[in-house]
Formats: sequence, structure tokens, C-alpha cells
Amino acid sequence: MTDSAHSPGPNATTPPDWAAFARAGEWRRALAAARVTGAPPELTEALEAVLSVQEGVRARRSPQVRRALGRLEEALGALVARGLGGERALLDTLVSPRGLEGALACLEGLGRGTGGETETEALRERLAPALAHPLTRAEALNALGVLHALREEPGEARACFEEAQAADPGHYRALTNLGNLDLEAGRAAQAEARYREVLRLNPDFDGAHHNLGVALRRQGRVHESVGSIRRAQRLGVRRSQEDTREEMREGFRRDARLRTVRVVLLVLAVLVLFLVVRGAVG
Repeated sequence: MTDSAHSPGPNATTPPDWAAFARAGEWRRALAAARVTGAPPELTEALEAVLSVQEGVRARRSPQVRRALGRLEEALGALVARGLGGERALLDTLVSPRGLEGALACLEGLGRGTGGETETEALRERLAPALAHPLTRAEALNALGVLHALREEPGEARACFEEAQAADPGHYRALTNLGNLDLEAGRAAQAEARYREVLRLNPDFDGAHHNLGVALRRQGRVHESVGSIRRAQRLGVRRSQEDTREEMREGFRRDARLRTVRVVLLVLAVLVLFLVVRGAVG
């Protein structure tokens, strides 16, 4: 699944074809092309959902992915209702929503890369559905690379990270891990270049800012290093807060009892405010 800036695009006299970009796995370009050519809103909604799935997988944000998958299913149904059966069929073929559900399920609970497995073949077997789906293949390969790195097998780890990058050039965590291997091997300048490329893809990725700071410090550029690490700390706090809020919202959506408690708390808060105001007026 790619999102490369180097793929051949339409020429200047031909309107951009969202389907051509989608077939190449370039979902951001597919969405942009659909918007430029005035595609039906049901189609742009479906493409937005696919892109959100891809970005959520790259960021390892399960709540975002689950929400996007729900939006995608609704949008695909809307395409049929609008009489856009051909567009629905193409997206079904490219995205395979049912296959995607299985692929995402085997990534759940993967943590930092092993999910409990300590043997790479066992992990590869577990990740087979994710390896087979274009939207999750890069993430599965990245997980395999992490396990190889933990087992102190840098050559195998590098091969997995590079394969992940080939599957999805926008998978910035796999690129970060390539930089980490360079850093561990004493190639600080090469690691720096990798991290700067990551930040071009995702300027707010705290992990890349932190590791860039380490690479700069190893090159004696202490002042620059401090700035990168401080930025990483700020972004890390913000990311943690966002994740906590997202997990709470997800919990409320999935648990009816929590939704009831939330409503009760809101009613109590309004009641308390009313009594306070009434007392002040009296």
C-alpha cells in the first residue's frame, strides 16, 4: 500500500483519475483527485475513510481505525443507494472490508511488536492476514522487524523495515526504525537523514524528534539536540493526552453503562449549577 510522491500521475491535459491512484494504493491522491473532479460526496466519504484507516494503522491508533472502518462500511452502502455500484465494486476489490477486519484483528494487542511471540515464524503466522492485506502489510512487516531487532538480528530487521517501506512509503514508523538501526550501528549522520525524512512525512511524530536529538548529540551538535528532545517531550505529552481522550470516548461509545453514567453526571452538574445560581440570586 503506497502513498508515494514519485508514482506517475496523469498528464496536464487529462483530469486526474481517482481510480488509477486507488489501484496504485495512493489513497491521499485518490481522494484529492475525486474532490478536484467533483465526485459524489458518497465516494469522497469512502475515500476519506480508507485514508483514515491507513493513517490510523501507520500511527498505531486502534480507535481511529475502528471508527474509520465503520465510516467506510456506511459509505460503501451509500454508494449502492446512489447507484454507484461500479465504484462500490472497485473499492470492495481494492480494500476488501471483510479481509481488512481480520487483518486489523490480528494486529490488536501487538504492543511494541511481539504480542507475546518470541519466535519470528510464530509471529509471522499470527500476522498472516495482515501481511496479505495491502492496508496492513507494512505494519505487519514493521512488527516482524521489531521482533528481529529485539532478538539482536539487525540484518533481518533491516530487511523487514525496508520491505515495509516498499509496501507503504508513508509508513513513517518503519522508516524511523531504519534510522534506529543506523544509530545503533554508529552511523549517526545516516540516522539523522532518516529521521528528517520521517519528520517530512509526519512533523508531529515525537519519536522521530527524540531520536533525531540523540543522533545530533552523537555528532556533537548539543544545542540542536536539546531543541529536538524538548520538542519531542512536548509532542509526547500532547499525544498521550489525545490518546487518553480517544480511549475514553471509545469506551463511552462501546459501553452503554458508561454512556448512562456520563448522562447522569451531566444532569447532576446542571442541577448543581442551577442550585448555585438560585442561591446566589436569593
